[in-house]
Formats: sequence, structure tokens, C-alpha cells
Amino acid sequence: MQRKATKNTRAANADEKRFHAITKNSDCIVCGNPSPSIVNHCWGATFKHLKVLIGHWFVIPLCLECDNVITHGSRRGFSERFGTQSSLWESHIKNTAVEPPFEVVESIKDWNQ
Repeated sequence: MQRKATKNTRAANADEKRFHAITKNSDCIVCGNPSPSIVNHCWGATFKHLKVLIGHWFVIPLCLECDNVITHGSRRGFSERFGTQSSLWESHIKNTAVEPPFEVVESIKDWNQ
């Protein structure tokens, strides 16, 4: 389900939508279950760090079981079990050969959670 943009948020642009499609068609980054995957926004679609909107880029592919660890558990439990979402995102980027904008990559590396 895709939410409508509000006056406080903006919808994903064309590059971000293409990245979401690639992410959805990727295997689960944690356990390797085959696609289609859930596109998990690591900290929400409107997340900013260092004044850079990274929410639509900061997504990882998760199967339903791995997604439930965050949804019905906690982000801390997910991190302790599988590693930081930033490191999983970096692995996902390497697997897809997508090149996000430089400021987005630097902001996510700086966040490191």
C-alpha cells in the first residue's frame, strides 16, 4: 500500500521509485528468501539526516519473517540479531549496482544505525 503525500512530505521521485522497484524484486537482504520482498523504509519515508532527505533511498528488501522482527519486535532487537540497517543498506546497494546521490550515501554512512 502506498500512502499519499501530505503537505509535510513529498512522494518519491522517479529515481527513488525505480530504486523501490529494484528493492522489491531483490531477495531478502537478511536471510536470502526469494523475491518479491517488502520494501522496508529503515527510518520512515520522511527521515532526514544532516538536512538531507534520505527516507526514500534508505530502504532494504526484507521477507515477511525478517520484517516482523522490526514490526512486532524492535529496531534494537533487529540490529542485535542482523546488524545495523545502514550496513545492510550498503550491502543492498553493492548487490544492485545502483548509485544513489552522493549526499544521500554520505548521510546514511554518517547515521550508521
